[in-house]
Amino acid sequence: MDTYLFDGGRITKMEVDYEPACNEKIPLAKDLAKKNPDAFHEAIEMMLQLEKQTRLGADMVSCSRVLVAICQICFDANNWNALNEYVSLLVRRRSQLKQAVVKMIQECCTYVDKTPDKETKLKLIDTLRSVTEGKIYVEIERARLTKILADIKEADGDIAGAATVMEELQVETYGSMDKREKVELILEQMRLCLLKEDYVSTQIIAKKISIKFFDDPAQHDLKLKFYNLMIQLNRDTSFLNTSRHYQAIAEPPRKKTGLTPVDSSLSADEQKKKQEEDKKKKEDDSKEKKVEPVAEPEVEIELTEEQKKELTEKLVSAVLYCVLAPFDNEQSDMMAHLSKNKKLEDVPIYKEILRLFMSKELINFDTFNAEFGQVLAENEMFKDTTKHGKKCITELKDRLIEHNIRIIAMYYSRLHLTRMSELLNLPSSRCEEYLSKLANSDTIRVKIDRPAGIIYFTQKKSASDILNNWATDVNQLMSLVNKTCHLINKEECVYSVMCAVED
Repeated sequence: MDTYLFDGGRITKMEVDYEPACNEKIPLAKDLAKKNPDAFHEAIEMMLQLEKQTRLGADMVSCSRVLVAICQICFDANNWNALNEYVSLLVRRRSQLKQAVVKMIQECCTYVDKTPDKETKLKLIDTLRSVTEGKIYVEIERARLTKILADIKEADGDIAGAATVMEELQVETYGSMDKREKVELILEQMRLCLLKEDYVSTQIIAKKISIKFFDDPAQHDLKLKFYNLMIQLNRDTSFLNTSRHYQAIAEPPRKKTGLTPVDSSLSADEQKKKQEEDKKKKEDDSKEKKVEPVAEPEVEIELTEEQKKELTEKLVSAVLYCVLAPFDNEQSDMMAHLSKNKKLEDVPIYKEILRLFMSKELINFDTFNAEFGQVLAENEMFKDTTKHGKKCITELKDRLIEHNIRIIAMYYSRLHLTRMSELLNLPSSRCEEYLSKLANSDTIRVKIDRPAGIIYFTQKKSASDILNNWATDVNQLMSLVNKTCHLINKEECVYSVMCAVED
């Protein structure tokens, strides 16, 4: 099998071993080009002849060395135009070995940061991206080059161009790329789409990341980045989702316990080898005993005061956005879940706000404003100088009124419109608007008798109650039918007896 090579999934037989020729000619060509710049083309020509022999002889290792050597000669001579030209030429040659192309592209990628100016850098990136287009075996290198190009465009102020370039990459389909690097590139796509204000594309790209990936404590930094981007995406469209994202990042980072202690006297390779051996030994022991391996417990990392303060701020934001979300079963469950969080005891004011919205009592707006207005005004969410702050203030007033209407609907079955206006401290027309809004969302069941100015509230019935009422009505109907039949039969009997007597 030593004379066979795997190229692109095919087994290719190496006909001739050109290693001795490479060992002789590659240093010779490099020295020739280095000592005499005028002999640059002569050195390249020598390498091209050797490249043809190794390529046709299917010697992948030697061919890779030759392609890399050609790139190195061009780089050492600072001949960037020749480098671009020969890279394009060598990739397109007939029967070119894929592994050799991979080695050459990887070598050229190291030159991107060593270019003398921006124009040369862009030209090299463009050449490498064009020759790697549509080739699965160099998809990782193409993705990294695209990221560099997007960074350059963003630095130049071309956000739309950077986002377009990044969106071309279908990173989720790259099987050979590390999962962490995939997520980093997808997060970069999300960030650029948000800067471009393309919220639909951002939502689509966000679904490519599985939330389970962030369960690994080692990915905590990417978790924070992902949820911060999701907060920017949803903060104006879905308060409930925004609250959910804040709750996710309000959890302190964790680390796994029970790891094997590392001997600092060993080298990195020896430590890695020892850890692998220990892991294999544990797996073998668990197989022999037929016991499933127990998941390693996770413990919270000790945080500084500044980090604790930041997590508390995130939790406060989660509470406020949950309160601002329109009422439904999910929002009600989320408020109940947040109220059980022990860390809310550090911010009693916000815990009280949450309690008020969960209670079955009317909230007076003036009293609420007097108690909590100063604290809320200091929060970044309710800054009236920003568009988002003005929206949050308006939504908070709406949620207060809607909460009061729901409480009134619980305690009253019939109420005069003027009395309701007094309870809500609103004009009659505004009361009707809020009642219509809540009726349309199926939050309450209400009817308004406008001429009499009376509001009728009815409780929403469950499916089983409706079915029971229907069954009761059917039973009553059948009882009436039976009684009627009985009376008809009675009349017929009496009539037949009377006829018999007369006869």
